[in-house]
Amino acid sequence: MDFWFILRIIFLIFLIILGSFFFILFVILRIIRRYHKFPIPGFMTRLIDNPIRRKFIQKPETVAERMHLKPGMIIIEIGPGKGSYTKALAKSILPDGKVYAIDIQQSIINRLKKRIEKEGITNIILKIDDAYNLSFEDESVDRVLMIASLPEIPDPIRVLKELKRVLKPDGMISLSEMLPDPDYPRRKTEKKWAEEAGFDLDEQFGNWFVYQLNFVKKELI
Repeated sequence: MDFWFILRIIFLIFLIILGSFFFILFVILRIIRRYHKFPIPGFMTRLIDNPIRRKFIQKPETVAERMHLKPGMIIIEIGPGKGSYTKALAKSILPDGKVYAIDIQQSIINRLKKRIEKEGITNIILKIDDAYNLSFEDESVDRVLMIASLPEIPDPIRVLKELKRVLKPDGMISLSEMLPDPDYPRRKTEKKWAEEAGFDLDEQFGNWFVYQLNFVKKELI
């Protein structure tokens, strides 16, 4: 039997075993997180925010472009991870706009602080904050971005109501999810959460695998 044929068969078996392993792991994690919500550990952000995702699946520049950003805007990003999307937001609102990158884990904030200091980015403000009770004034924020972070929170509708409080009358909240995430909700689930919190769908992008939804306050419709 041809050596290369055998090698291809072995490689195919390896891929099947590897794929099966990750599928089983995904199912287990999804079951666990369905009944026990907790923040993704800081070290996992390096796996989630990888070059393949940024280049081919959820491009930071595309996510930012869909939010219709303008110079001088005030943006909140909840769950910034490694900061790839934070940087894209910050660049889009120069020269005098600001991005508040919020998380509840000090390790994520510390790591992101080192990165933005190294790259000399001055319009990203890092802070520990409570998504249920944000330290922002009423109607003081232009945009909010949450990528794969809202489903991690036990009470997403409560968070959305708090975001509605801090958003300006013409503000927007953008939610984006990707299927490999163990907490991945279907689009209709996030639409339902947003509607209950007082938002209307303004735009939607993507497909069943990865999507981005933009919501505005109901008063504007």
